[in-house]
Amino acid sequence: MRTVHRIISFFVLFVTLYLGVTGTLIQGIDLRTLFRHASPTDPEMMAIREGHDGPEGYAVIDTGDYSAAALPDSFDLRAAVPLLVEAAHATLGDAPLGYAEVRMLDGQAVGLISSGEQLVKLDFASHRATLEKSAPRQSRPPSSLRNQVKWLHRMTPFGNWALWINPLVGVSLLVFVVTGLVLYLQLLSARRRIRRPAWFWSAGGWWRSVHRWISLVASLFILVIALSGAWLAIESLVFGYYLTAHLPKPGQPFERPSGATPLTDAQLPGMLTTTLAARKSEFPGQVLKVVRLRIYGGMPQGVVVVGRGNDTQQLVFNARTGRPVSETEPGYPETGFPFGWQAHQWAKQIHRGDMLGLTGRWMDLIGGLAITYLSISAAVMYYDMWQRRRRAGRRGLLWT
Repeated sequence: MRTVHRIISFFVLFVTLYLGVTGTLIQGIDLRTLFRHASPTDPEMMAIREGHDGPEGYAVIDTGDYSAAALPDSFDLRAAVPLLVEAAHATLGDAPLGYAEVRMLDGQAVGLISSGEQLVKLDFASHRATLEKSAPRQSRPPSSLRNQVKWLHRMTPFGNWALWINPLVGVSLLVFVVTGLVLYLQLLSARRRIRRPAWFWSAGGWWRSVHRWISLVASLFILVIALSGAWLAIESLVFGYYLTAHLPKPGQPFERPSGATPLTDAQLPGMLTTTLAARKSEFPGQVLKVVRLRIYGGMPQGVVVVGRGNDTQQLVFNARTGRPVSETEPGYPETGFPFGWQAHQWAKQIHRGDMLGLTGRWMDLIGGLAITYLSISAAVMYYDMWQRRRRAGRRGLLWT
């Protein structure tokens, strides 16, 4: 166990230090952003939320929705949707309809209905309809310090070949945790036989003692980081080759397959009724800001945006059954991730700790700091042992 622990550390030590430092920096940026209550338009806050609500074509919630007012309680959605459809046909004729949406814009309730690259906007107060060009959502991640560090953390600058490194390091961290705990239990058992049962003790110098203490305290945190990190690394590896296989023409942005298909006027009333009932059942106390009706991946869907301030969130329902649906369902277009978009988001939430809220983020920060210290202390201890062996005439870098 000791030999395996030492030899693996020799080969991946500086990579674990690199990942520990960059991962800790990302978590530090996130915590600072959250504790200063950054605005929804802050680049770091936008980077934190990036991809959380699905890929382009699926996500409906926008940056402005976090500060937008709620739809008035007196607003009649069931009466508004037919007016929106009527305005769309008056403007577009018999063109197929993409989605129908009611939302708050600049303090006013407006209706939006799409048809290809055209968008009809209806002001419900004045009943005035205008035709606009449908603006695509921002596909590029926001420019922020967080994304720059994340870019380094994922080793993106080094190309697809470097994507193989992170899965290997994830497995190595798992081996470190297992072998380290086995070695600790062996030492603990030996000490208890000589009636020294304390869980923590000082022996072998300052670096070794603190290395042992931190390893024990942070082993669970490091295990979670290693498992989720290995999962994400494998998915990123597959996704990297997916992007390579679907490269657009020079100068063209990468576009994901659209899962949207046209809907009909007759579908809308039933979809709206089911969506509003599902929203009331699932989140009865939340204020409503946006309702979108669409067909995505062959499924009639009702998307709502509810909540206030930073608690604003997007919910998606099957508009036929009222069932809440996830970001990965049968019939959805492929995203490039082997287990789908939703599984990738879950893995990210586990890896950065926010699946458990701020408590999980602090645990993740402790794990990142622990990995950083353990990498440095392991290098110091390894160099010290190598120096002693070299003075004894044993110059090999590896030994059993």
